[in-house]
Amino acid sequence: MAWRIRGGGGGNVGRRRGAPPGVASGGVFRPVPRPAALAAVVVLAALAIRLADVAATSYRPGADARSYIALADQISRSGDYSTSHAAGVGAGDTHGPSAYFAPGFPYFLAAVELLTGHAGHGAAALGPARVAGALVGTATAALTGLIALELAGEAVALAALALAAVYPALIDLSGVLVAENLMTALLLAATWAALRARRAGGRTARWIAAAGLLLGLAVLTHENAVVAVAPLAVAVASPGGAAQPRRRVARLGAAAALVAACALAIAPWTIRNALELHRFIPVSDETGMTLAGTYNATSAATPGVPFKWRVYFHVPADLDLAHRARTMTEPQLGDALRRRALRYIGRHPLSPLRAALDNSRRLADLEGSFAWRASGHSIGLSTRAAAIAVAGFWVLALLALGGAFTRAARAAPRWLWWIPALLWLSAALVNGETPRFREPVDPYLLVLAACAVVAVPARLRPALARPRPAAR
Repeated sequence: MAWRIRGGGGGNVGRRRGAPPGVASGGVFRPVPRPAALAAVVVLAALAIRLADVAATSYRPGADARSYIALADQISRSGDYSTSHAAGVGAGDTHGPSAYFAPGFPYFLAAVELLTGHAGHGAAALGPARVAGALVGTATAALTGLIALELAGEAVALAALALAAVYPALIDLSGVLVAENLMTALLLAATWAALRARRAGGRTARWIAAAGLLLGLAVLTHENAVVAVAPLAVAVASPGGAAQPRRRVARLGAAAALVAACALAIAPWTIRNALELHRFIPVSDETGMTLAGTYNATSAATPGVPFKWRVYFHVPADLDLAHRARTMTEPQLGDALRRRALRYIGRHPLSPLRAALDNSRRLADLEGSFAWRASGHSIGLSTRAAAIAVAGFWVLALLALGGAFTRAARAAPRWLWWIPALLWLSAALVNGETPRFREPVDPYLLVLAACAVVAVPARLRPALARPRPAAR
């Protein structure tokens, strides 16, 4: 809070020459909020809203959430996923060890268990885990504001922060156990670090390393964060602001340093997978099951929601694999399912385009109420909460569309907008459930919406301030 002194007598505000900012030449003190103080208030409000939502809503973990809790129990007891080779330990009823779920979110939940004294008893730590999710969701809102600050200044940053604080989908997702919550916060942190690297002067190397490490952690939380590697490499290779143009070797070195830092973060898990599963699996072996769940005749013909993903043992053509799964390892099952998915795509070469279009409709909540109700139910959201999230997204989409034509959005580096575009495409090609799989995209749309919120009053102000002609 800054303090300004209102001058006496005529009521004009002045400041003594040489006095600190906010100190005037006499009169009374008047508080004037600074942007940083106002931002802190909004961040606290975002946290309060999320904690209140956690306290006011009941939550029953769904299928993926139950798997995350089980993995967190194993990690908090042993420090790693189960290394048992027993039948049924691996994903899809295969025999273990497992590398199906990326490790970032289970390790996060395991840390919550250990900190709250519930190691190995994840169900008892469900409340603290949701509180931790509220903290991560608040960090997502704050990082949205920081990215907007780097791109367009304080006014857009405050608008983006305020919109993120009250955006229904982000509030709802903060209170459920989905890996996208943590992945979104880490990816935004990597984006912000890359923006800082473009104008950091002598500290550029630190910010590049931070961006790469944060991106690696995001990939370890959810594999499709890897699509941000190329845009962020371009970001750190191209100077911004007042930075001097760099030579080609320096630009390539900066991009390589980011990629190397990202790989360094992922490497310990890759080594673990090589030792336990005897395969080169950088993060997860889910690709086969993921692709086969979308690219099959049953999913393609799902009434009302074509190309809706389904687990392989709910696909009649894959029941033979389901019967043999307990004799197979995860990589073996994944390889078999990947081959079947690729055969389907080979016979139906337009199926990826059709899947992307249908899933894009779902990501935009434009495929009817059945789709968004089912998507919300799958992660534990009530129908009312899911409906509010849908309405909130439609408002956001309209504002973001307007914001895309503002000067601030056009001045932003193009690589930034490639991140949400690639994230959208990576989800649309496989699964379009909302709001979960759209969560990493929404903060970038919030930045665009904030550009519109700030630009409209700025354009109206001159017209409103224009003196009206005197009445005759």
